[in-house]
Amino acid sequence: MDNIITYAETCLDTFDKKAFCDVDSLVLSCLAYLDIPAQLADARTWRGLRLADLYRAEHFDRLFSVTFAPQKTRQLLTALAASPRFRDIRVMGYTATLDVLREKQFSAMTFRLAPKLSYIAFRGTDSTLVGWKEDFNMAFRTPVPAQQAARVYLTTAALHCPGQILLGGHSKGGNLAVYAAAFCGKRLQTRIGRVFSHDGPGFLPEVLESEGFTAIVDRVEKTLPQSSVVGMLLEQQETYKIVKSKSVSLLQHDPFNWVVKDGAFVSLDHLTRDARHVDQTLTAWLQRMDHSERERLVDALFGILESTDVRTLDQLRADWQKTIPTVAREAAKLDQDTREFLFRTLKELAAFSLKTLPASLKKE
Repeated sequence: MDNIITYAETCLDTFDKKAFCDVDSLVLSCLAYLDIPAQLADARTWRGLRLADLYRAEHFDRLFSVTFAPQKTRQLLTALAASPRFRDIRVMGYTATLDVLREKQFSAMTFRLAPKLSYIAFRGTDSTLVGWKEDFNMAFRTPVPAQQAARVYLTTAALHCPGQILLGGHSKGGNLAVYAAAFCGKRLQTRIGRVFSHDGPGFLPEVLESEGFTAIVDRVEKTLPQSSVVGMLLEQQETYKIVKSKSVSLLQHDPFNWVVKDGAFVSLDHLTRDARHVDQTLTAWLQRMDHSERERLVDALFGILESTDVRTLDQLRADWQKTIPTVAREAAKLDQDTREFLFRTLKELAAFSLKTLPASLKKE
């Protein structure tokens, strides 16, 4: 089955012949995971660099160092660098920040598609614990630092991008794109054409009820794989399109597994039963807790992980035989009140899972 790599290899029409679509958005959202080195300095400025000029073998180790699928991302960049549709796009305004103290992980870049059309891509969560902690913080806090940074970045990019602006991102990047569009101000909102959220998590009610979100929601195009978990987190108000994936369960979050045919995503009518069950379980569980309880839970879980030498999920997976026992020992060191709170809350999650199971098994 075809995916975004084969799309990049075979869709050769320029944007004046074939209009920008949601598949193009996912392609560029994947490029937002590139770690552009200082040697490619023009990409860090608003002068920009041809997309094809990113393809430099001497920088491959750095370019793909934070991507969740390095080999696939390399294949994608190879196809884009050769494609008449993508190779002459200018990559501009690349920025990346990782701030442990502020629990902030943020990166974005801008693509000049045409003289008066630009696309801003926000990076999703990388493998750092800081990035994942910020994601979990979204369950009780808004805005988180990355959301604030996304709004500021959009405002800055708009000064250098005449004409219409498109925004998007994969995973947390999709959430950042929607947040930036909602809170950038009325004047700038008039220049926003569409906002693409590819399996991006939702928002707390105060965002969904805001005037800015209401003004932009009709321009949000959300895509989810059929077993989406990440994209169904928190509360949803955007309508969404369900995309067929060639993988299963959480692996469907990988955008390289989304199926493309004849230049478009292959759509499905509904989420899988597993996805609905997870969504119903997590929704009921989160509604049970107020913001302070959510914060306490997140701090307790990540406090255990941060007390080890693990700083990324890659380290956790690579050395799990050592880190899992360490995590268990650190959990045992929690004070009695915190330990009881943690286990009681996780026990409630299991109970909600059993309670919502019958509804998820209903016939389609």
